[in-house]
Amino acid sequence: MDGRTRFRLTRLVTAAAVVAASLGLLPAPAHAETGPKVTVLTRNLYLGGDLTPSMTATTLPAFLAANAALLSHVDRMDFPARARLVAAEIRERKPDLVGLQEVALWRTGPLGDPAPATTLRYDYLALLMSELASSGHPYDVAVVQNEADLEAPAGAPHNKDARLTMRDVILVRHGGRVKVTGTSSGNFVHNLVTPLPPVGGSATSTRGWTAVDVQQGSRTYRFVNTHLEAFHPGVRVLQAQELLQGPLRTTGRVILLGDLNSGPELPDPNNRLAYVALVGGGMIDIWPVLHPGDPGYTSGLGDDLDQPAGDVEHRIDMVLVKGAVVPVSSEVFGTERQTPDGRWASDHLGHAAVLALP
Repeated sequence: MDGRTRFRLTRLVTAAAVVAASLGLLPAPAHAETGPKVTVLTRNLYLGGDLTPSMTATTLPAFLAANAALLSHVDRMDFPARARLVAAEIRERKPDLVGLQEVALWRTGPLGDPAPATTLRYDYLALLMSELASSGHPYDVAVVQNEADLEAPAGAPHNKDARLTMRDVILVRHGGRVKVTGTSSGNFVHNLVTPLPPVGGSATSTRGWTAVDVQQGSRTYRFVNTHLEAFHPGVRVLQAQELLQGPLRTTGRVILLGDLNSGPELPDPNNRLAYVALVGGGMIDIWPVLHPGDPGYTSGLGDDLDQPAGDVEHRIDMVLVKGAVVPVSSEVFGTERQTPDGRWASDHLGHAAVLALP
């Protein structure tokens, strides 16, 4: 399939969702006002830096310097301050279910020690949960899935081994209207492997998904959270297909959200293909249904989290549904407030949606 054909297919699939709504194939939001509703929210927390310089270093000195620069950058990005912003966003929107990506766990250890590093530096999940609890709006952790677990030596000024464990997490509002009846999670079979010549090894960008089965009154549905591969469109498509054959393969209601790293209008047609696979597999992208003509950009605000709010230029943080789920309203948010040193909560914006369950 050439690029021109991919582009036409993507536009047709996106247009089909809007046409379906206008023809009544999807119930109009106004007709769903009497049904029970669920509010969902997706947020990429941003690990705190760019892994690319470390992954592309060709010599050991360059590798040590890149890893040191990454750890220093994570410190400057001050997740404890950013967690307060994310907690405020959640508190204001009161979602029943939250999908989080890049919920980093940073640890350090003695330089060159073959044992895994265990000294805690930042636990993004613990920091966010503490902020939510202290604000009087507690959430429960329903399921956590460990993704990539990467450790490497960091040179001066740290001279430590630095370990990053990535996680995807689902939170449920404590004492809320939804009851979790089951949980599941998994890693994708297909993941990007990057050679690391300076140390004669490789790094695997393990990714995956989390899911909860939910009872809400007499309605049941599955809520799935994922973070697809960012740097390889072929791997990303295979992961999307794994979702369709895995947690999304059900005859009941399904809500999928997360950072898809794919979308219908991305400049490179290859980066649209995972989105096309999901929509072609029956998932409905709620944004064009509710906001026709609005690009709904969600990424990105720069590695330093200080780019102008208007610099976002890609829509990759999404909510998709299947079955008897009706989109009522949605919003993109994340530029309402900054940390004391002028940084956004993340390099992504968040996406929240109200969905009816007829």
